[in-house]
Amino acid sequence: MSKDASGLDSGSDEAPVASLWTPRGRGAIATIRVRVDVRRWLPTTSLPFQAANGRPLGVQPLGRVVFGRWGSEPAEHVVLCALDEQTLEIHCHGGDAAAARILNDLARAGCRVVAWQEMVTIAEGLVEAELFEALSRATTLRTAAILMEQSNGLLRAALESLAADTDLKSLDRQINALLRWADFGVHLTRPWKVVLAGRPNVGKSSLINALLGYTRSIVFDQPGTTRDVVTATTAVDGWPIELSDTAGLRENSEPLEAAGIERARGALAEADLSIVLIDVGTPATDDDRKLLAAFPTAIVIAHKCDLTPFHGSDAWEDEVAHRWLRVSSKTGEGIDALIRVISAQLVPMVPPTETPVPVTVRQVSFLRRAGAAAERDDLATCRRAIGEILR
Repeated sequence: MSKDASGLDSGSDEAPVASLWTPRGRGAIATIRVRVDVRRWLPTTSLPFQAANGRPLGVQPLGRVVFGRWGSEPAEHVVLCALDEQTLEIHCHGGDAAAARILNDLARAGCRVVAWQEMVTIAEGLVEAELFEALSRATTLRTAAILMEQSNGLLRAALESLAADTDLKSLDRQINALLRWADFGVHLTRPWKVVLAGRPNVGKSSLINALLGYTRSIVFDQPGTTRDVVTATTAVDGWPIELSDTAGLRENSEPLEAAGIERARGALAEADLSIVLIDVGTPATDDDRKLLAAFPTAIVIAHKCDLTPFHGSDAWEDEVAHRWLRVSSKTGEGIDALIRVISAQLVPMVPPTETPVPVTVRQVSFLRRAGAAAERDDLATCRRAIGEILR
């Protein structure tokens, strides 16, 4: 096998890799991490770094924080530290230019520059890389706490228990226990989709604004105002959700509005939860009835409850409307109750502490493949699928 500029085998696990560990773009500090045999590489590799203490980098003790200058004028002021025998960290000014300069110098010194996820995969394994990436994308403290628990070895231990098991009944039981939380786990980094539906001017935009606490959707007293699906993200009880304000649904509409209605139907089909709004201050319509029939599991809201209800011949029957949530986006009545219902329907159960939870589509896909194999008594295929998760 050929040697690279570092003197290590290129393409082997020992070949040095470097990665940017902080987000790209503006920032106060950027962190670059190098995975390498520190004791062999630093004394034999020429890096454009001059330590302020005057000592060569190769003789600096492990764990010593070393301040110095990187490169020729204009030099970059950096801090280096060999965290352990396999990890060197470089801290420089934030921003793309400084980090790119140092990464280019590391590449010339024999490092393979990779994404941080690949470095974690090399050092820890693919499951850990997926967990760390999921943790980096967590948007609430509640989801981050669950992902942190998984990344601290909980999920890895459960998967290794599967890999060591050869009893099909035991495997089937453990796989089903993991898959019980599959949908929940994937949604920790993928917001639950909540879509509002109703005929035009029923108050969908006003309700989204009330739920968000600020104006995101255009509110105008004219049917057909919302032409497209407008989305906004928020959190309910610590769970990330994406609210969608859709075009008003009605049969007779002009072409531009009809296109918006078609997008609305598509959003409803993909929703984790649908909310149907009924304006009880106006007569019941065929469009209302069709919408209720099409989404029987939706949360139904008697909207604009601050107004006088309609009592004519086309009014909703009292026993029907009584089952709906009474909400007024104008006064705030019923908003807290609606939030509690949304949370309960999206997350009816939360996994107890110390419960392993798969968190990526890849993990869930292989677990389902393993589970299907276990059900048909195919131990070899089951074990292969589990092995793919852990590769």
